[in-house]
Amino acid sequence: MTDRKQQSVALLKLLGEETAEAVLSHMPSEYAAEIRSQIQTDPSPGIRAKQKRDLLKDFEWFFDFALKSSPRNLSVFDDEAGDQQANEVKIRLTGNPMKDIQLLSIHQLSGALETEQPRTIAILLNNVPPELAANVLSLLPDELRENVARQLSKEQNAPPLLMERIARATVQRGATLPAGPKDRRDHADRLGEVLRAVPKSYRKSMMEAIKQEDPDLSKALMRRLYRFDDIVDLDPKTVQQILAEIDGTTLTTAMFEADEKIVETIMENLSRRARLTIEEELQFMTRVPESKVTAARETVSELIAKIDEEGE
Repeated sequence: MTDRKQQSVALLKLLGEETAEAVLSHMPSEYAAEIRSQIQTDPSPGIRAKQKRDLLKDFEWFFDFALKSSPRNLSVFDDEAGDQQANEVKIRLTGNPMKDIQLLSIHQLSGALETEQPRTIAILLNNVPPELAANVLSLLPDELRENVARQLSKEQNAPPLLMERIARATVQRGATLPAGPKDRRDHADRLGEVLRAVPKSYRKSMMEAIKQEDPDLSKALMRRLYRFDDIVDLDPKTVQQILAEIDGTTLTTAMFEADEKIVETIMENLSRRARLTIEEELQFMTRVPESKVTAARETVSELIAKIDEEGE
């Protein structure tokens, strides 16, 4: 395996004499003289094309990291300060980046790493306690988590200086983030929550305006405005109307492991015969794929929406 010094020699050869000399001028004089000597006297024919690509890829990755992690003043927040948000917390740094990184909340740490390349994340996680690494991985987006796992399967031999730079940059970003969970709802989710809180007399006109502006968003909002658990707030006549339009299999699937209050509401509005059938089927249901339960409950939600709209 090529060591760091040999990698430096090979890379500087690839970059050309003028660029190599500019780089060497910023190195400690003794080390630069040694590298310069090897560049001039190394009789080796060079490295293979694949090794060149790998070397340049490593250089590109490190250069990109160096640009993004240039030293900045770390902002430290106190939730007691009047001009700061309540979810920002004070972090007392120790001066040791690897210790300071463990002062961040798990949400600050994972949030700070979400914008990093998988290799950078893998290098950091390879140098923190296993439990902390596992918690961070669990909060990363699926695709990023998989890419980081691929990098973790490779041996990560990062120089201490690089490790320190990664940790310090992560602490700097993490300290500016809220300590609590990140809001991962999309625009339709957030707008749906707002519309659910709006009186129904205003909601209809708002939905009509949204439909004219963005029909796709309007459809997405309809799926969020009405939920399966809304059935407990409906009057018995409406519940019975919904149950009359849904088949038994879909209804039983939707009721699987549902909240007790929801089950009671449905059972109270079924005929005695239908209730006995549903109770028997539920007793024999031990495992139902989550996707099927979700689909069944969405069917009930759509019926609630349909009947509610017709009622208006």
